[in-house]
Amino acid sequence: MSMIQNWFTHTTVSNRTAREIYGSIVASARQSTFYAAWGIPDSREGRFEMLALHLVLVMRRLERATPDGPALSRAIAEAFIADMDDNMREIGIGDLAVPRKIKKAAAALFDRHRDYGAALEAGDTVALSTTVRTAMTTAGASVTLDAAALAGYVERVWGALGVTPDADCIAGKLPLPFPAGLTEHSPA
Repeated sequence: MSMIQNWFTHTTVSNRTAREIYGSIVASARQSTFYAAWGIPDSREGRFEMLALHLVLVMRRLERATPDGPALSRAIAEAFIADMDDNMREIGIGDLAVPRKIKKAAAALFDRHRDYGAALEAGDTVALSTTVRTAMTTAGASVTLDAAALAGYVERVWGALGVTPDADCIAGKLPLPFPAGLTEHSPA
């Protein structure tokens, strides 16, 4: 196989894997427990925050997976951008406004990547709970938000991703959507 054929084949597989993982991330973010029991607003903003949270977890894990994890992480970010573009056009946002709104959504994702990442890397449950509360309050969450439960869930998911072998991560064999047991209030 020539180098060019190999590049096209690799890119196609990576993009297909990225889209499949992205679909699983979306399914994870839509679990009813988040909205019904933990006080996350079942709104565009609340769903965006849950999607961003799950994207950050998976993307950060892939960034550590060698050799192709960082490229797959970028491909997932591109799948997110394409999905946001499609959704915005579907709900009737005009062609001139879409790029500006996409830029804002991408900036929010990368802000969450930084903020959640700092708390996860530090292993700081209090900082993670505060970061979760801040992001969800921005989305319109009220006092009923169970930030501690959500932070505990994030830590359990991060732990599950952490023990997934690099080869499985790159192949798209991540524990997605996350098992229902991870949404229980029980400690990790």
